[in-house]
Amino acid sequence: MSVELRHLMVLALPAALGSTWLACKAPEPDSAPPPQQVFDGSGCSDEPALGFPYKPGCCDYSVDSPAVAARGFDSAAVGSTPTTDHVHVSWAGPTDSTFVVNWRSDTGTEATQLLYATSEPEVTAADGPGEAVHRVTGHHQLYASLIDGKNETRVHEVHVCGLQAGTTYYYKVGGPGGWSDVFDVTTGPVPGSTESFKFAVLGDSRDGEEVHAQLQKAINAHDVAFELFTGDAVAAGPLQMNWNSWFEATSGDFALQDLMARKPIFIANGNHENLALGLFTQFAVPQQLSEGEGAQGEEWYTFDYGNARFVVMNDTPKASAESQAQHAWLDATLGAVDRAQQPWLFVMHHRSLYSCGGAHSSDLELRAIRQLIIDAHEVDMVWSGHDHLYERSKPIRGLAGSDGLIATELGPNNTPVKQSGTLYVVTGGAGAPLYGADDNCDHTHLTESTYHYGMVEIDNRTLRFAAYRLDGTALDEFEIIK
Repeated sequence: MSVELRHLMVLALPAALGSTWLACKAPEPDSAPPPQQVFDGSGCSDEPALGFPYKPGCCDYSVDSPAVAARGFDSAAVGSTPTTDHVHVSWAGPTDSTFVVNWRSDTGTEATQLLYATSEPEVTAADGPGEAVHRVTGHHQLYASLIDGKNETRVHEVHVCGLQAGTTYYYKVGGPGGWSDVFDVTTGPVPGSTESFKFAVLGDSRDGEEVHAQLQKAINAHDVAFELFTGDAVAAGPLQMNWNSWFEATSGDFALQDLMARKPIFIANGNHENLALGLFTQFAVPQQLSEGEGAQGEEWYTFDYGNARFVVMNDTPKASAESQAQHAWLDATLGAVDRAQQPWLFVMHHRSLYSCGGAHSSDLELRAIRQLIIDAHEVDMVWSGHDHLYERSKPIRGLAGSDGLIATELGPNNTPVKQSGTLYVVTGGAGAPLYGADDNCDHTHLTESTYHYGMVEIDNRTLRFAAYRLDGTALDEFEIIK
């Protein structure tokens, strides 16, 4: 399918499908799995899950699944040619004591197991649990592309909990005789820790798999703790072939899985995903179901890492963007933070509150609703995409009508002083066709139409940021000290 046709399809889909983006035939009765087994002496429950939602063995949270063609739990069923690919890791619970892994298999395989240990050789040699190697089981989901019914896909998900903070674990997924390669993942520091860490920010890759892979290869060299993605990972969320291309992108000897299987990723819902089934089946995030929210509580959510709180919002479709329930939740979530323990607050969503150029510019309706809450809680930075370029605002605090007010106190390089204002950063240059930049706005500090990614380092009460172009040169750099 041509790029042009794919773009035409995605532009027509929302109006044509309306609320059916998440539609699928009713799920088959949930199959009861064997007991989850975690051999780490922690006394975790080994009671079998009987249906959805369920509580994974050592976890203090529940997990649900979208309505798909079929779903169930770990079983002995293995396809004639078992495969494990698209392996990627995230957090759906506390970042210091858990991790969750998703992967794709052949459609005939229902084995949904994960082996892990702190010893790589032990995991490599294991075909099952042992004294040093622990096993956890999870659930699987079978679905096809909503648009054409093709690309039938089985995705697996396993949650691992009860871990030690700041510890590297080695793992592999699949089942006896059909295991993946061995990967490593590191849990975060204890909440409130002042230990330094890095994370990457980028978005809007869509059809640009080659550029996206080059950027992810560069990010891989920074040894980040995790990655934020501002949405529009693919051109059409309901088309599984788009997701397959995204996961299978390569650059030289680098494959996307080399990073995704080791570093958690959080993707904001963009207008091209538009709450599509493929987003929620393939990416596990905290399920924090609140009033007015769909998608098992994955439309908007928060997670903590060290001394920072991260909030991921949804702004597509319009009803979700303007949802009173979502913004009441945002206000409560930001208000619950103890800034003495978590001095850093970050928000990520797709549509930009401040964007001077591009094809979309600033979303003034969203600004009028969301900025009031951002100002009230003195959020440090807001990340967005939607416009395919880079742009950083001056520190902004307050509104005059629909216009943002530049902070009265400015530091070097137009940075905030003592939380005098919020920086709004558009990072939408991860591979989608670039849009023209325009700096003819009072709020704009710097903008450029270029492929790029952002790198953030938090070192106690100091933040260092740099944006890098595709060729590795620095596009923007600044520092904030609290």
